[in-house]
Amino acid sequence: MAKRKKPKTNLEIRHLLPSAIIVSFTAAIFLPSPGDNTTITSSITFIGILFGVIVGFFIVDLYSRYTSIRANAAQDSSCLSTMYAFAVIIASENNDKAWLHTLEDRIEKYIHIFMPLRWEEYGKTEKAFEDIGKSLEEVKYEGAKANQTYNNMLSVYNGHSTARESLVMFGKDRLTWGEWISTLILGSLLLVSLFYIKTDNLTSILFTGSIATAILVLFIVLRDLDNLNTGENEVSVEPYERVLDAIGRPRYYRSKE
Repeated sequence: MAKRKKPKTNLEIRHLLPSAIIVSFTAAIFLPSPGDNTTITSSITFIGILFGVIVGFFIVDLYSRYTSIRANAAQDSSCLSTMYAFAVIIASENNDKAWLHTLEDRIEKYIHIFMPLRWEEYGKTEKAFEDIGKSLEEVKYEGAKANQTYNNMLSVYNGHSTARESLVMFGKDRLTWGEWISTLILGSLLLVSLFYIKTDNLTSILFTGSIATAILVLFIVLRDLDNLNTGENEVSVEPYERVLDAIGRPRYYRSKE
């Protein structure tokens, strides 16, 4: 019986939001106000628009990547369960429990390798994936029912291969250093400008603290989507735990590092 491990908790928005609020409003209250500056006042609107457009574009692009990974992970895990269901039929028809047990071992190994990997490292499942494919070469069967079931298995394996290749591709699609640097520069300029032109009255403090919090939250959202921390268990843990249930193997609770 495999030892169950509780998935690690990633620092997502709900964990970092209180810190962002505290830091923003503390800075708005206690940082001195250097005073008005014509250049900064005239530039802050342009910087804010540019920052919003760029961050918005990145968030939309990364969320699209996340939904694609979610769909392909669902297909990948579903194909494994369906393939095993067909394998049970073939093994029953031909009384080949040894072959079925080998396939179970290979599916379990694939999942155990897959789960701890970071998204950009999915290519490391190549050997375990090929071993599952070898099971289709090694199976021996007779009869029309087994032949039809085998053809269905081939179709499902092809779907599994397509989904896995998509996961490998999308896992490597992340923001570049240049994109992060440009975003950080614009965000920093916007924050500095806000704190530079703020005054000591309550309205200005509340406004500055709120905008600063929003900027920090946008960076947190961007980071979570880039690292695919959002909904990680729902995408890359739970579907594959259900595959282990289907093949009669103990669940393997382990989140990505």
